[in-house]
Amino acid sequence: MRLNAAPLTGCAPSHVEDWLVHRTTRPGSLAYSVAGDPVFADLGLAIRSQRAGDIVLTRPLFLLHDWLDLWHALPSEEWNCS
Repeated sequence: MRLNAAPLTGCAPSHVEDWLVHRTTRPGSLAYSVAGDPVFADLGLAIRSQRAGDIVLTRPLFLLHDWLDLWHALPSEEWNCS
């Protein structure tokens, strides 16, 4: 998965977060879930982290507007995956 030719999937979470932070469309459009995942409301996008062996990689999660409060909107299975 790419956004403007930049990969969103299978990357170091800090690299994806840093790239997106510099491309937000307005102040305050970046929030963080209770799990520490960056949520970009303007894009309807959260960047989840997922373990792959001994490393952690990104997994984009596309959201409906009503789901921007990830903690209450997503099923518990999403929080328990690793």
